[in-house]
Amino acid sequence: MALQHVRITAEQPMAVFHGGTMPRLEFRMALFRTPHAGWQQRLYRAALVVTTVANGPDGRTLAIDHQPMRFALLYNSSWPEPVFSKITRWPYKPLELRAGAPVVSWSVELRLRELRLLPDEWVEVVFLG
Repeated sequence: MALQHVRITAEQPMAVFHGGTMPRLEFRMALFRTPHAGWQQRLYRAALVVTTVANGPDGRTLAIDHQPMRFALLYNSSWPEPVFSKITRWPYKPLELRAGAPVVSWSVELRLRELRLLPDEWVEVVFLG
């Protein structure tokens, strides 16, 4: 597993990864960079949605799973900055398939839900995967 660093911006609203083995992700750090006040309220409903897709030999989708990683699990209202350096409450669960499923490729998509980024804002996420 390699350390991955992803930046999500208004111009680049998602990150997509492809591979030949079942993905296993361990989220380590997250950051919401904003110069605006009131970030606690904006992040409370927001989530990083991790979509995992298993593809078969004919290009068809065999299975798909969406997992929301809610920012509200990482802080409380007195948290000083939107920097979360030791994430332990975003448990990624690998996609479950029946034994012997003919999976030839996997993809993982990371995108934000309930958080519209302004031009001077971004979210950074660091994970093992």
